[in-house]
Amino acid sequence: MSPRSWTSGLTGYFVYILLVATLGPLLFGFHLGELNAPEDIIRCKVKAYKPATAGPNLPQCIEMTPTEWGVVGSMYTLGGLLGALSAGPVASRYGRLRTMQLTTIFFTIGPVFEALSPSIAVMAFGRLLSGVGAGAAVVIVPLYISEISPPAQRGFFGAFTQIMCNVGILIAQILGYFLSHDSAWRLILAAGGLIGIAQALGLLLSVESPKYIAQQGNVSLAKKTLRKIRGESADIDSEASEWGAAGAEDINEEEQTLLTNEDGPAQATAKQSDQEGKLSILQVFRHPDYKSAAIAVIMVMLAQQFSGINSIVMYGVSLLAGLLESNSALLNLAVSALNIVVTAGGAPLVDKLGRKTCLLNSLAGMGISSLLLAIGIIKSIPVLSAVAVLLFVASFGLGLGPVPFILASELVGSDAADATQSIALAANWIATFIVAQFFPLASAKLHGKVYFIFAALSAFFFAFISWYVPETKGKKNADEVWGRERRLDGFDFSNSDEELGKHAIRNNAVNSAHRHDPPPSIISPAFTPPATPGTSTPSHPRPPRSIPVDTSASTNTPRPELLEKLPQVDCEVRARIPTTTGHEMWLHVYRNSVDTKEHLAIVFGGQIRSRSLDAERPGETELDRMTRGAYVGRLYPGRTSSRVEQLKRAEGIPSKRKPETLSDHVDKSNGHLSPSSASSENGDAQPISPSDLPLVRIHSECYTGETVWSARCDCGEQLDEAARLMADPILSPSGGAIIYLRQEGRGIGLGEKLKAYNLQDLGNDTYEANILLRHPADARSYGLATAMLMDLGLGGDRGIRLLTNNPDKVHAVEGPGREVVVRERVAMVPIAWKTGGEKGIKSEEVEKYLSTKIEKFKHMLDQK
Repeated sequence: MSPRSWTSGLTGYFVYILLVATLGPLLFGFHLGELNAPEDIIRCKVKAYKPATAGPNLPQCIEMTPTEWGVVGSMYTLGGLLGALSAGPVASRYGRLRTMQLTTIFFTIGPVFEALSPSIAVMAFGRLLSGVGAGAAVVIVPLYISEISPPAQRGFFGAFTQIMCNVGILIAQILGYFLSHDSAWRLILAAGGLIGIAQALGLLLSVESPKYIAQQGNVSLAKKTLRKIRGESADIDSEASEWGAAGAEDINEEEQTLLTNEDGPAQATAKQSDQEGKLSILQVFRHPDYKSAAIAVIMVMLAQQFSGINSIVMYGVSLLAGLLESNSALLNLAVSALNIVVTAGGAPLVDKLGRKTCLLNSLAGMGISSLLLAIGIIKSIPVLSAVAVLLFVASFGLGLGPVPFILASELVGSDAADATQSIALAANWIATFIVAQFFPLASAKLHGKVYFIFAALSAFFFAFISWYVPETKGKKNADEVWGRERRLDGFDFSNSDEELGKHAIRNNAVNSAHRHDPPPSIISPAFTPPATPGTSTPSHPRPPRSIPVDTSASTNTPRPELLEKLPQVDCEVRARIPTTTGHEMWLHVYRNSVDTKEHLAIVFGGQIRSRSLDAERPGETELDRMTRGAYVGRLYPGRTSSRVEQLKRAEGIPSKRKPETLSDHVDKSNGHLSPSSASSENGDAQPISPSDLPLVRIHSECYTGETVWSARCDCGEQLDEAARLMADPILSPSGGAIIYLRQEGRGIGLGEKLKAYNLQDLGNDTYEANILLRHPADARSYGLATAMLMDLGLGGDRGIRLLTNNPDKVHAVEGPGREVVVRERVAMVPIAWKTGGEKGIKSEEVEKYLSTKIEKFKHMLDQK
């Protein structure tokens, strides 16, 4: 990766918040190495200095036994463990920025106790406080950097965390080299507090992570914040789309406008639902998708510490003293500088070669250098030992230094990132404690042979990572990293027997190789832009694009049945369907004047409402209205008013800035939506972007494809994809609706459909089978769909986007008098075609079914 490629598009503000945030990891490294150089001075081991006073109450040094010195050192790791365990929940509840601000309190107060310590207990307490700040910082800062960095450069800037750790170690070594005399060692410890104050001031001008803001339900603020970081000219839509279902749309417009008097419960819901979607540490280990990821992250973190790096960082001066005598401190300084150079120079390799490759190369280098260092110490070869130490540190900086912090946020989804970071860093701090406490003892007993242990551990972790840990380079989310089909937030179908029975894999169900595979997501992993006749289907996922409607293509099949007059429809009831991770859908049940079936409308977003549902009914109470779903906002215990009447007074409500609602576009004379325009503040008509129109899918019931995982059709897959697109506020900012018509078997019923299946097994296609049964090839009618769309306020010239491959459906849905205007068609490409057969429905039957739809039903989709 060239320097230009990984620095393009960066802004001064991004660099600023990056530097300020990484002062936390810098202080982590600083406190890790602050006691290395001045150890003998602090402990009164240097004969030239006696325990005279450095001030009225401060001794020049503090006499300590090796055990007491070990306690002072280990208190930092215990504090780090506490900080690491608490940082995840705090960051999940209060945000990354506030958590970083909290760490600066510990970074400021801890050094005060250290620098002014008159006794062992006070110094140990100061180290404990500094450790709490450091432990929290190395949990939160890598996560924050991952969420604010450009996607293509996340590896490089993720490595910046380790670079700043090394800078902190180097600063401590430099101060130790010059100030390890008299009482000047107190200045070394006090310097950490000054850096903590500088970070606290710098964070006042920093911003919260845009991804975290989106997770709280405020997507508009998240995009505004992202634009501030990327610059006004940056294209942020593709990056924002990666948030996917993680970000929910702001509290809907009707609530913002109409619920000003009872905003407490309404406004709290988005955040409450987000917190409910976050996983605890225990839930991560129980989660079928994240258990493996948590284990992988823990092992990578253990590998970082059990490679032996802190034997050099914390005991480098004493270790090298026997080799180079008086030059040991200077060589240790050079080692710290080398660590920075290698980490910074190798940072682009993380993106170029991949995380896993860098880890394996790093472990191999550290294992070899551990063997050389052991031989150098045992055989008393100073040059070999010095070279081995340099190789040891260089190998660490190329992989084990930066990569574990990156993987902790890339191997899991956003709902588990906080908990996994805490788990990983807890393991890291425990390993640090073990090395810090027992390396001096092991070194005294085994001398150079202790590095044979580190070599063996490096070999073990090399084998484990090779076999268990996946590569994350170029992967957009954790599902892609682990090869899972992406879930829509709110549809968390795990591997319970009940759920397996209903939503099991729709691929070839009789394929024994996949018989015991867990069910894939109900939602497809990605959406590919539509393909029109004569075009090719892209194989890489991108945000969806619509194309203008073109119904001029001739077909040999009869046009779908058009009713001369639209039927009457009435929405009897609607209910909010909450999902496990925060998204909501509104299920509407419709009765009509044509048949006795209950047809459904599945609505996403609060902008779409049923007029027949909101209409007043004689004799009903407010409780009756709320019971059938005719209410505004959300229900909560103790609510007494539906407040639907406020919809009629929306334009009369005083507000400094009234958000635009659908009622702004209603023609009062006919109840239809007015032409495709919106009003600006000065009253001028403004064109509405097609991408802002509601997305609609007309879906006919398919019991076999949706419930019994049939591989004869792609109906279930299309329903899942429609739900994914409409639930995503980035892809469907105006929401959407799935009109679910009870027209099983293209209108012939389930029993006749099963007969058609038997005819297909005898060699006929789906078109021919219906004809042989004396049914039309397509017996469906869409008048009900048109009437339901009208009732939902989606009629009129303003238009909709229709999610379909069927050109006849475009014509039919618009109705006999063009009551609904289809502005654009959004096509749906089979997942198996988009992924080269890696995902989606794969069977001979479905391929024949799709070919028939293209050849005989003239669906606008390219055949492979």
